[in-house]
Amino acid sequence: MPLTKIWTAILAVLATAFLAGMLLLSSGAAGGFSSADRAAIRATTEAGVAALAAEIHASPVSRAPALLQDPKLKQVLGTQKVEDGEDRDDLPPLQTVFVDVANQMLLSEYPQMTVALVNKEGESIASSGVGGDLISEVSEMPLVKEMGADKEEQFSATLGSKLHVVKVSEADDQGRRLIAIQELNMGAGSFLRTVLGTENPAGIVRDGNLLGSVIGDQPVEAEIRNLADTHSSSAPGTGASDVFTVGEGLNGRVGAIGRVPGPAGAGKTGTVLVVVSANTVAAKQTNLASALSAAQEGGTLSALNWPLLLGLLAVSLFLGLYLPQLEAIAPVKRLTAEFRAMLQGTQQQLFYDTYNGPIGELAQSAVAYHETLRASLQAGEFEGDDGSHTGSRPRTRLRTRSHGRVRTGAQPKPQVNAPEPKPAGVDPDEQPTMAHQAVGRGPGFFTMPATKPLRSRETVIGNLMTMDDQPSNESSNKDNAEREAYYQNVFEEFIKFKVENNEPIDNFTYEKFAQKLRANTATLMKRPDVKDVQFSVYLKDGKVALKARVVRG
Repeated sequence: MPLTKIWTAILAVLATAFLAGMLLLSSGAAGGFSSADRAAIRATTEAGVAALAAEIHASPVSRAPALLQDPKLKQVLGTQKVEDGEDRDDLPPLQTVFVDVANQMLLSEYPQMTVALVNKEGESIASSGVGGDLISEVSEMPLVKEMGADKEEQFSATLGSKLHVVKVSEADDQGRRLIAIQELNMGAGSFLRTVLGTENPAGIVRDGNLLGSVIGDQPVEAEIRNLADTHSSSAPGTGASDVFTVGEGLNGRVGAIGRVPGPAGAGKTGTVLVVVSANTVAAKQTNLASALSAAQEGGTLSALNWPLLLGLLAVSLFLGLYLPQLEAIAPVKRLTAEFRAMLQGTQQQLFYDTYNGPIGELAQSAVAYHETLRASLQAGEFEGDDGSHTGSRPRTRLRTRSHGRVRTGAQPKPQVNAPEPKPAGVDPDEQPTMAHQAVGRGPGFFTMPATKPLRSRETVIGNLMTMDDQPSNESSNKDNAEREAYYQNVFEEFIKFKVENNEPIDNFTYEKFAQKLRANTATLMKRPDVKDVQFSVYLKDGKVALKARVVRG
């Protein structure tokens, strides 16, 4: 028992330690991602921001101001004199000339580009391309309104829920400017994709919406948007933010945020680039030992709920020490109490079939030993010291009356050299003795009553066993009456069980029931080693059933 308790305590401590490690793994507090992993995510984000700046600077919109150098367009705009022999009134409309020049010089090669001429009020006077309706948004931008006449700018802008590159030329003497816009290239062949690669997923987010699709082959749109919503304000003007955790438990990832260069990324609701890790916390963990080691090195063990863990450890120790003792000691105490009750004469039966395991085997062995001792005492009462038979006639047949479990009683301690009192005029061999009080029957189990008093020299088997000198018709009739009464008790209990179990009892008569019991008894009694047959009522698969059990000699 002490060794069992020691092993129980060791196992409880180990189980608590493993539980702590699992909590670290599930919460990601065990590190999951090393400092090198976090540094790599931040470096990738910074490289992505630099790639965006390069894409903005290298956009083909930078070639748009060259349109203003076309001679035909200059003539229509009045910035160049009309050739000799031509009348200005004969020149085609500005829109027609502008479209022809734009298609020849730019749009045939970049069909996604849009170019337009705006007056000093920002109104479009000529345009060509698919995004003519976005020109007014560009004209209303503070940067464009505040731009000097001799200034030109190329910058990013979020137009129509897409990230664009905008080129605004210098104003002419009439305040007219050329504006060119084109959606920022983030496709498979872009410089941004080359820098980010497909390992770490990324996305462009503005106001909680993903602009375009996720860069990479993992479905992490929700993680990218959540990271942007929570930590966009932490992104610096240039470069990348600190590395943050997004997601819960083993599905958690780390990521960083960088603002898109230019006006598109300015302000609290600016457009940002979000890069998250390719792996989750679960993928980064190798084993429990490494998780505990990383937590110890990183000082994150304090993140555990230590009161809960210590409480679980205390409960585990208590149950581990108490339950084995309860399972081992309780049956022994109950068996001891039964032995004492038998010794005191208040119980005549040892219910060995209510025990399991080694205790059940011990109880069954005790019953077998008691039966052997009883048989030995019975055999010894027929012979005297000289080997002659005692009593008027030899007793040759032992009849078992009980149809219940074997019941035993306490044997009175014999007094040495104390003569047995003999009432006058009564043969000691015929003197009756009181049987032990029968123990109450359990549900569905019956014991035939004993009506014949025990003799003084018979064993203390209580009211379960009697010795007959010779069989007689009178005793046989009496046994039949007792057995029929026993069958009646079994029938009544069987009916009671069926009613309690909500089973029908229509056309269920005692005569048919008793006939079956008689047939079963007669069949089983044909075996040479069977002394008697007992019946018990029990539930089998939710149905009331009857079980026959033989009493062997």
